[in-house]
Amino acid sequence: MFGKHFGSRNSKKQPAGTDEGALLDPTLSTPHQPGPDSSTGAEDLSKYLSHRDSSPSSLLPSRSKSPATRDPLGLHVVHTPKEKRRLDIVFVHGLGGTSRLSWSKNKDLNKFWPSKFLPLETEICLGRILTFGYNANIVRDASNRSSSVLDFAKELLFELKYAKDENTEELDIGTVPIIFIVHSMGGLIVKEAFLQGQNDPEYEKMIRMVSAILFLSTPHRGTNLAETLNRILQASFIATPKQFIGDLAKNSFTLQKLNDQFRHVAPKLDIVSFYETQMTPIGLQRNKVMVLEKESSVLGYPGEISKALHADHHGVCKYESPQDPIYVTVRNVLKSLIRKLSIPGIGNEATASLEDDRFDAEYALGIIEAPDTDYSFFRGRWAAGTCRWILENPMFLDWEYDNGLSPRALWLHGSAASGKSVLASFVINHLVESHRLCQYFFIRFGDQDKRSASTLLRSLALQVAAAVPAFRQKLVQTSEGIAKVKSADVQTIWQKLFKTTLFKISMSQPLYWVIDGLEESDTPRTILKLLADVLLAPVPIRILVISRKTQELTSAFLKAFDGSHLDVLANEGQERDFHHFIDQELNIPDRNFKGQVSKDILENARGNFLWVHLAIQKINKCMTKADVKKAFEKLPPGMDALYGRMAQSVADIAESTNRRRAHDIMAWVACASRALDVQELCQALETGDEEIIDLPKSIEDLCGGFVVVDSDGNVAMIHQTAREYLLGDQVRPFNINKRAAHEQLFIRCMTGLMANNLRAKVNRGQESVFMRYAIAGWFRHLHEGSPISPDAMLILMKFTKGSAMLVWIQALASREQLRTLVSASTYLSKFAERLRHADLDVVPTDRQIPEREMIEKWSMDLVKIVGKFGANLARNPEAIHRLIPPFCPHDSILYQQYGRRESRSLVVSGFNNTSWDDSLARLSFGSGIHANRILAVGAYISVLDPAGNIYIYGEKSFEEVHQLQHGERIRLMQVNSSGTLLAAYGFASTRVWNVAKGKSIASVSNPARSARPQSMNFVGDDTAIMLGSDDGLVRLWRLSESLPEWEIVAELDEQRLEGTFVNSPSCMSISPDGNQVALGYRGHPASVWEVQGPDLVGHCSRRDAENAWGEVIQITWHPYNGEILGLYLEGIVFKWNPYDYDVEEIRTGGAKLIISQDGIFFATGDATGNLKVFSTSDFCLVYQLAAQDPVLDMSFSPDSHRLYDIRGSFGNIWEPSTLLKYSETTERSSDNASDSQSIASRLTVPGVQCQNIDTITALATHPNGRYYCLGSEDGTTELFDTSRGKVGNLGSSRSYMTTEQIVWSPNGRYIAVADLSGRLYVKTFQPMSDVSVSWATETKLEMPISTARGAILQLLFHADSTRIFVYTSSTLSVVTISTKNMDASVVLSPPNQSYKWTNHPLERDTLMAVGPGTIQTRAWDDLREIDTFHTASPFMDQVASLSLMSNDETKIEISRSELESSARKPRSVNFWEAQETVDRVLLTPGDEYLLVQISQPVDRSRHRYKQVILFEVAALRTSQADRPLFNDNDLTGSKASLQNTSQQ
Repeated sequence: MFGKHFGSRNSKKQPAGTDEGALLDPTLSTPHQPGPDSSTGAEDLSKYLSHRDSSPSSLLPSRSKSPATRDPLGLHVVHTPKEKRRLDIVFVHGLGGTSRLSWSKNKDLNKFWPSKFLPLETEICLGRILTFGYNANIVRDASNRSSSVLDFAKELLFELKYAKDENTEELDIGTVPIIFIVHSMGGLIVKEAFLQGQNDPEYEKMIRMVSAILFLSTPHRGTNLAETLNRILQASFIATPKQFIGDLAKNSFTLQKLNDQFRHVAPKLDIVSFYETQMTPIGLQRNKVMVLEKESSVLGYPGEISKALHADHHGVCKYESPQDPIYVTVRNVLKSLIRKLSIPGIGNEATASLEDDRFDAEYALGIIEAPDTDYSFFRGRWAAGTCRWILENPMFLDWEYDNGLSPRALWLHGSAASGKSVLASFVINHLVESHRLCQYFFIRFGDQDKRSASTLLRSLALQVAAAVPAFRQKLVQTSEGIAKVKSADVQTIWQKLFKTTLFKISMSQPLYWVIDGLEESDTPRTILKLLADVLLAPVPIRILVISRKTQELTSAFLKAFDGSHLDVLANEGQERDFHHFIDQELNIPDRNFKGQVSKDILENARGNFLWVHLAIQKINKCMTKADVKKAFEKLPPGMDALYGRMAQSVADIAESTNRRRAHDIMAWVACASRALDVQELCQALETGDEEIIDLPKSIEDLCGGFVVVDSDGNVAMIHQTAREYLLGDQVRPFNINKRAAHEQLFIRCMTGLMANNLRAKVNRGQESVFMRYAIAGWFRHLHEGSPISPDAMLILMKFTKGSAMLVWIQALASREQLRTLVSASTYLSKFAERLRHADLDVVPTDRQIPEREMIEKWSMDLVKIVGKFGANLARNPEAIHRLIPPFCPHDSILYQQYGRRESRSLVVSGFNNTSWDDSLARLSFGSGIHANRILAVGAYISVLDPAGNIYIYGEKSFEEVHQLQHGERIRLMQVNSSGTLLAAYGFASTRVWNVAKGKSIASVSNPARSARPQSMNFVGDDTAIMLGSDDGLVRLWRLSESLPEWEIVAELDEQRLEGTFVNSPSCMSISPDGNQVALGYRGHPASVWEVQGPDLVGHCSRRDAENAWGEVIQITWHPYNGEILGLYLEGIVFKWNPYDYDVEEIRTGGAKLIISQDGIFFATGDATGNLKVFSTSDFCLVYQLAAQDPVLDMSFSPDSHRLYDIRGSFGNIWEPSTLLKYSETTERSSDNASDSQSIASRLTVPGVQCQNIDTITALATHPNGRYYCLGSEDGTTELFDTSRGKVGNLGSSRSYMTTEQIVWSPNGRYIAVADLSGRLYVKTFQPMSDVSVSWATETKLEMPISTARGAILQLLFHADSTRIFVYTSSTLSVVTISTKNMDASVVLSPPNQSYKWTNHPLERDTLMAVGPGTIQTRAWDDLREIDTFHTASPFMDQVASLSLMSNDETKIEISRSELESSARKPRSVNFWEAQETVDRVLLTPGDEYLLVQISQPVDRSRHRYKQVILFEVAALRTSQADRPLFNDNDLTGSKASLQNTSQQ
C-alpha cells in the first residue's frame, strides 16, 4: 500500500556500494545483474586462446557476421526532436565497444536506450541525441595498433565539427549546449577532445558550448587490467598490443598529464561520475574481477557529484527497460543537468516528481532506509477490528478534520506494551487511505540511527518532498547550502529545511506527521521543542506524537508547548480491542471454553497487549483443555512476572552449550547499536568451526520468547520493555550483564577486524555483512564495556599497534564514512577518561598510564586525519598505509607506529611542529594584496581584495579556482546562503557573479550619493539584493529587472533618546529574511526596525550602565532565532532578543565578531592575533588561540568544523578538534546537559599558542645542494641541512630589519647576508657531528652599505670566492672579504634597478648584467663598463603570431603585425617592452647556455606572462660587443623561447 508513495523494500542493511537511489524504490531491491552482453573483446580473445589448439580457425569471429559491423563509425544522429532542438546529447562508448551495441542490453537494439528510452522522457526529448563510434576493437583489427586516446579525441573533434546528418546537412554542433554521456575509455577521449578543442581556433567556439559530462565508470587513473590485456594480445597470434590500451594503464603518463590539464577546466563544467560496485565476469571461466575501483572512477574535483551504481563495468551503460533502476538514476541526473542550463521550456514544471529529484535529495539528506520497514512490522501485528475506537474519538476527529489551515498537535500516550505502535500503524494506514499527505517515523531504541533527532528530521523532509513539489524543488536547492547534511546538527537541519523552507511554502491541504516511540529517543526534549515551533508557523501541519506517559515526558511536553494548544489523549487499552484480538488469535474451537479462557486472559492482562499476545502464543500450543489450564496457571499476571517466567525458562535449559548460545543471541540483540538481520547475527555468533544451521529456529527454541525474527529477517527484542528487563540491575532468573555483554561484542568485532585477509576484502569491496557492522561500531561497545577488563585491553592494544587499525581506517574511507573516525575519537576519549579513574587496585598504574596514553593519542590522531587528510583518503583509501603516516607530526601515533618505518621509501622534512596543531592550511595572497574579508559558504571560500579582485578557493583543496575582477575598488561583498551567487558592491557599480563558473551575470549602477554601504543580503529566494547604508536608507535591487536600479524601500529615521545623540549608524545588519534591519550607533542604543513600514521594534539597553551606551562597532543576526549579536568598542559582546528585551553580555576583548551559519558558535578576533570561540546559547568559551598579526575578518565553515581568518596578505584555516567533536556530541547530550553545564562548557579547552611564522624573505642553497639557509622578516637567518633539518642560526639583524639578500660563495665556505638597513655580513659555519649541537658560525665581515639612494638589490661572489659584488639601484660596489675593504664603487646614472647580475661564464673577471633590452658587461676590478649587447625578440621571424595562455585557461592570440606595430621605432621589435622585468638568470650545467626568465603584468590581475629565453653563451663574448644578438637576418643568438603564465 505504501510502496506507491515510499517504496516497500527489504530493511536489511545494504552492502557497501549499493545505489542509494535504490533504497526508496520497490523495484531496486534486487541487485542489477549483468546480462549476456557482458562479454568483451578481451573475453572473445580468452575463448580463442583457450581453444585454439583444438580449433585453430573455427573460433575466429566472422567479420561479415559480427554484429559489431552493423554499428557505424563516426557521429550519427539517433533522435531528432520534433520541434527546434534545445541541446545536443552525445554518447561516446568505451574500449572494445561500438556506437550502438555498447548502449544496448543483451545486444538487443530494441534496448538501445539513447534512441528507445530517452526520447520518451520529458525535457530530454527536446534534445538531439547522437552517438560517436570509433575503432576500439582490441582483437580483430590491427589497423588501430598505434592509435592513442589523442588520436580518437581528434577524430571526435573532427566529427563534431564536420559530420553531416543522413540528409547530408550540417549538424551545426556548437550552436546549443552540449552534454556528453561517456563510458569507460570514452570519458578519456572526451576529456582529451575538450582540452585539444579549447586551444584550437577551429573548435574553440564549439567546445565552449559543452556544459556537462556524465562519466560512467571512466578510468581517470587507469586500471591494472590494461597491462594484463596487452600482454595477452602480445602472446596471441590474432592480435597485437594497442597503444590506446597502454594509455589505460594505472597512473600512466598519458592519464596523469590528462588529469593535470583537465583539472583546470573542470570548474567550467558540471561533472557527474558514476562508479561500478560489482565485479565483472571475464573469460570462459567467468572469473570475476573489479575492472575499476571507485578511486579511479572519481575525479575528486570541487563541485563534482559522484555516486555508486549497483552494476558491473558493462551494466553501468546497458539497461533492461525504462523502469530499470540504474537507468532511472542516470536519467534523473541527466534531467537535473538539463534543468541547470536554464533553457526556455525546460525545468519549469512545478509538478516534477520526487523520482526526478531523488538523486539530489537522497545525496543531500543521507537517508538510506525508508520508514515503511517499521510500519510494515507493526502493521503485520494488527488484528482486524482493533484500533477503530480512535476513529470515533472526538479529540482525534478534531485533529484530523479541522477545516482550518492552522497547525495542531495531539499527544497520545499509553502504558508500556499497550499496543501504541500498532495503533500508530493503523492511524498511518487510515490517513493514507483517506488520501491525506502523511509522513511518519518510528523511533526505535534498538537502532542508534533511528533514535536520533537528525534521522527523524531528514526522513520527514524526504517524505514531505515526495508529497509537496514546491518543497521538493526547494529542498534540492537548499541542500546545496548545507555541507554534509547527514552530519549537520539538528538545529541546522530544522532551520534550513523546515523553518526557512517548508514553513514558507503556501499549502492548500495539511500535512499529517505521526511520530511513534518518543520515549525511546536519545533527545525527546529536543524533538518536542522543535515540534512546538510548528504550532507557531503559518503551515497546516498536524502532529501526532505517541509515547509512554512518564514524568519526564509530561514535564517536557508542558515546557515545550507552553502557551500553545496541545491535545492529550490516553490509550490505556480499549476493551473491545482486546476482545477482537483474542477472538481472532486464540485457536480454541469450543466457543464456551474459548469464552472462559478469554475472560481469564482479560482479567490478568492489566491492559497490556504484549501480555495477551504472549499468553495466546503459549495457549495455542496446548493440545488439551487440561494443558490450557496448566499453561494458564503458569502465566503470572503482569509483564514483570511474565518476563520472569520467560527468563526462568531460559535459565532452566539443561545443556550448557545451548544456554550459552541463548545468552549470546540475547546479548547481541539487546546491546547491538542497531538491529541485525539473520545473516549478520549468524556471522556475529560464529566462533571457530561452530556455525548455526537454523538461527530462527534456535531463537524460537532457546530465547524464551524474548527475541523475534520479523518477516524481513530482522532480529529484535519482542518489546523495549523486554530489553529493559534483561539489562536491569535487579536479581533475575536470567539476565544479561550489560558491561560484560558489550565487552563480549567488542572482542568479537576486534577478532573480525584483525583477520589477516580483511584488507584484501576491503580492496575488493567484499567485507562480510557483519564486518560492516564491526567497522562502524566497535568503539561504542568498547566505551560501554568495562575499562578494567584485561582481555578487552589486551586485544585493544593489539589492534591499535598493528596494521589492522589502518585497514579499519581504509574501510571507512572506502565506504565514505570518514565521519565515523570523529565518533570513534569521541568514544576513545571518554574511555580513556574512564580508565584514568579506574580502580588502581584492579589496574596497576604502570599498566594503566601507557595504555591510556596510547588511547588518547589515537583519539587525537583520528580526528586530525579527517581534517588534514580526509580529501586524500576519500580519493585513495589505501593511502593510509604508506603515504599519509610520513606526513604526520613525529610525535603522533600514526607517525611513530607507521610513518617511521616508511622512511626508506618516503621522507618528509621541514615540519615546524612535532605534534598536531589546529592549523589545517594557510592561504597566501601574495605581495601587494591586503585582503580584508572572507566568506566560506557552500563549496567555496571567497576572499576580498578591496583593490578590486575577489579570489575564489575550493573548500576541499583550498586551490584558487577563479579570480573575479570587478574593475574598481570593492567596498562590500556578500554570498547567498548556498554559496552559488556572490555580490560585490564597488564605488560605481554592483555586480553579481555565478561563483561556480566565475562569470558576472548581472550588474547595476550604484546610487549617486556617496553613502557608505554597511550591510548587503540576498533576499526573496535570491531574486533580489537588499542594501543598507549609513544614510539610513534600505535599498532593493530586483535581479530580474530589465532596467536594473536600486529602489529605496525604507528610510530609517532614528530619533534621539534622552541622554543620547544620534548620528549616522556605525554598523548595520539585514536579517536573513530581509524583513528587519539592526543598527548600531556611537552614543546611542542599538535598534531594530521592521522594513515594512518602517516600524521601530525596540532599543537595546546596556546591562551594567543604563545611560552609557558606548559604541557598537559590529552587529549581526542569529541565522534562525531572531536574536541580535553585537560588539561594543571595548570588546564586549551582547546578545539581545528585540521582542523580549533580554540582554546578555560577555567581555571578550575582540575587535571583530562573526556567528556560525548554524548559530551554535560565535567567534571574536582582535588586533593582537587572538581568536576566541564561544557557544551562542550560554556564552561559554569553547576554544581560543593566539597567532601572529591582527585578525581582519573571520568565517566559520558551513558545518562549523573549521574557522577561517584573514590577516592581510595571508589567511589561516583552523580546524580545532573541539569543533569537530562538538557535532558528534551535541545531539546525544543536549537532553542530558544540566542548566549549569552545557555540552559546550564540557568541551572547553585551554588557549592554544600558535607558533609565529615570519615570512621568508630570502633563500639560498649551498653549491652541493645539501645545505640551505633562509632569512625572514624579523631579520633572522637560519641554516638547514636537507637531511637533518635546522642545524644552526647565522644570527639576527642588529636593527631587527628584514633579511633582504642571501648568497652562498662558489666554494661553499662563505654566506653573505644583507638586511633592509644596508648592513652586509659575510659568515662561515662549522658542521658538528653531534646532531644535538647547533653548528658554530663565525662572522668574517660586517660592513654598512649606504642605502640613501636605494636598498641592496643583489649580492654576488667572485668565482674565486674572495670578493663580493653589491648592487643597489644607484651604486655598484666590490668588497674584498679578507681586507674588509671596498675596492671599487660606481654610481649609476641614471639609477637602474632592473638588472640581474651574474659572473660571465667564459671570462673569469667579468660581470654580466641582464636587463630589459640589453646585456651589459663590466670588469670586476674597477667596475668599468666593457660592452653592451642589444637584445630583440628571439623568435619574431619564426612565428606568424604569438599564443599566450592566461591563468583561467583563456587563450590570447597576438598577431605578428600587432607585435611589430607596438614596437618602438626605429629599433627592431623589442620583446622587453611593456613593463617587462627580468626575474631570474641561470646558467646551464657546462656553462653552454644562459637562461633568462622575463615577465610582464596581465591587465589588473596578479598574473604575469612569463617567458624563458635561451642564449648561447658563446655569443656573449665581449669581443662581439655592439652587435645585436639577433635581428631580422640573424637568429644565432637564441636557441629557444619557452612561455607560460603564472601567478606571483
